[in-house]
Amino acid sequence: MTRRLLLTGAAGGVAAMLAPGFGTHPDLDGWDLVRTDRVEGRGTDPVDVVGDLADPAFLARVTDGVDAVVHLAANADPAASWDDLRVPNVDVVAALLATGVPRIVLASSAHAMGQYARPGAPLIDPSWPAAPCCAYGATKAFGEALGRAHAYRTGASVVALRLGATTERPLASSALDGWLGPDDLRQLVARALAADVSYAVCPGISANTRTRWLTHNAIGYLPVQDSETYAGEVPADDSWGLCAGRYGPDDTTLPGALATGRG
Repeated sequence: MTRRLLLTGAAGGVAAMLAPGFGTHPDLDGWDLVRTDRVEGRGTDPVDVVGDLADPAFLARVTDGVDAVVHLAANADPAASWDDLRVPNVDVVAALLATGVPRIVLASSAHAMGQYARPGAPLIDPSWPAAPCCAYGATKAFGEALGRAHAYRTGASVVALRLGATTERPLASSALDGWLGPDDLRQLVARALAADVSYAVCPGISANTRTRWLTHNAIGYLPVQDSETYAGEVPADDSWGLCAGRYGPDDTTLPGALATGRG
């Protein structure tokens, strides 16, 4: 039986990588895809319904009769202020959860764990508490918490995907550790849509040789792509790294600490 899936943020780059999988990936078969965004699609990336998810009437209309949502729409700027982030990244997530759609896949971000990404630190474990490195990461961590509470209280299924540098290929040396390739993205979303879980968080990172991320998870995601394939082709710069913070030899950011050192 065909099920109806709403894809938000359909005019964005992540959606452009994901959407072709609904016609080619065997685990994404059986979904009637409806794409929505605030703007028209570009080129071959269509948007079926244009509107603002912050408008309650529009949100109610596009979620009516939907079996699942893959929610990619957001302000994805790590340098954005809280005032610019609150509505698209928090208020819209809360409103989306309240629509009663039984399965929701939320695009979270590696920035929700960004404080752990520091020199000499162990690989980042997805089971550690969220430790965002910026206001953007904080909104994503809060979105995860909203999703978890919603799943607990309603019985809905919510899966949050902590997406890394999601591009067709790595664009800089600083993206090599946290890159998520297109094949792995499609597998990741397919697993999230099929997982028999109430709530789960899953790292959206490929099987990169230079990774600083552990990718164990509860939804069966097994990444296969490796950014090392492109390591000799990318420029050496830090434009795709996580937010730089202040840390020093006495930093106590790791789990179990009751305080964070001033550095």
